[in-house]
Amino acid sequence: MNSLKQLRLRLTLINAAVLIGLLVLCTIFLFAFLNINQASETGRAMEVSCSQIAGNMRYFESADKSGDEWDDVRVNIKAFTEGLKSNGEAFIIWNDRFAVTDKMEQNRVAEGELTNIIRRYFAENRTGAWITDYRYSGQITKICTYPVVNKNGELRVVQLVKSMDEESGATETILRVLALIVVFGGMLSVGIGYVLSGHSLKPVEDSMDRQQEFLANASHELRTPIAVIRTNLDVVRNDKAMTDDERNSWLDNAYEESKRMQQIVEDLMFLARADAGEAPYTPAKVDAGFVCQEVAERMLPIAAQKEMMILWELPDEPLTVMGDEALLTQLLVIFVDNAIKYSDRHTTVRIKGARMDRHVIIDVADEGIGIAKADIDKIFGRFYRVDKVRSRSQGGTGLGLSIAKWIVDIHGGHVEAQSEPGKGTVMRVTLPVAEGKE
Repeated sequence: MNSLKQLRLRLTLINAAVLIGLLVLCTIFLFAFLNINQASETGRAMEVSCSQIAGNMRYFESADKSGDEWDDVRVNIKAFTEGLKSNGEAFIIWNDRFAVTDKMEQNRVAEGELTNIIRRYFAENRTGAWITDYRYSGQITKICTYPVVNKNGELRVVQLVKSMDEESGATETILRVLALIVVFGGMLSVGIGYVLSGHSLKPVEDSMDRQQEFLANASHELRTPIAVIRTNLDVVRNDKAMTDDERNSWLDNAYEESKRMQQIVEDLMFLARADAGEAPYTPAKVDAGFVCQEVAERMLPIAAQKEMMILWELPDEPLTVMGDEALLTQLLVIFVDNAIKYSDRHTTVRIKGARMDRHVIIDVADEGIGIAKADIDKIFGRFYRVDKVRSRSQGGTGLGLSIAKWIVDIHGGHVEAQSEPGKGTVMRVTLPVAEGKE
């Protein structure tokens, strides 16, 4: 069980690592996408603003400042600059001698740095608007450099300086949110992984529990016949004065126990192969009615030893099922053998077969000791016996009904016991009818 717990923990950690890794990758991708998208949107907006500033500059330089419309122009320009200011932006306009012709106050970038950017712009033969990043004291500023020519053919350079504090704050908020998502997602993945791994390992755990119980029961069942054999042989070995008849009696006891032990081992081997999926199963169309009659005739001599009768009631038409004839024969032998073992002398075992809709139903009924209601659901468990003393005296291994249950299951059928203590038991098997023409 400790190994299963360790395996569950490893599976949980692996699942959590995979999920956290996926979350981190998704977070990195999303963060990069948002940053790229933000930079692209900011760059386009700055280019538009630079173009508007250049247009305003041209209009401002050519406008009649003595006209009545000049006041309106100044109001519009002031509103425009106020909009830039509220957005964390400021502009500077340079002439071809790097002298400032117009500007908004800003304290983000020194004018010397701005002129260096203009020199780089022309040195690298750039065209159109050029967006650059400027970092100072941990602060990020974007600068858009946009050369234009006025109506007089003179060069002007418009530079728009934008503070990225607001965008950086938003980016940091997004990063914190994504980090929290990764943390909580990791915690959730650990919890979910632990639950899912426990659910996945439940069949394995149950199987190991059944295996341990099975081995414990098997060792107990084999210990008893071995002890009996050894006791009988010790008596024969140590008592030199016993007669031949007495010696043979002790040896007969040891022989019977050895046969019982052999039956236990054979049943255990069959169930082990069945659990491993290696038990022989060759499906073909089988007449279940014929199998019932054949088993009944085979078991008649055994029933006769207790002066019992075996009667069968089968229809004239075939009861065709898809199955393994050898396994179906073994199934019916188990039921009839149990019926004989646990019934009194001068009683009757009845085998009845019938077809109902798309199923074949086979009943094996006896007039034996019956089974208590509390034990009905347990009789198909391995090594389970209703009456351990009587079962052992009859040579039972406690594995027959487990094998019968497996045979019914592999045929896609259903088995149930109907019983009342003191009045007998009916073992009912329901099997699907073989498809196609019979």
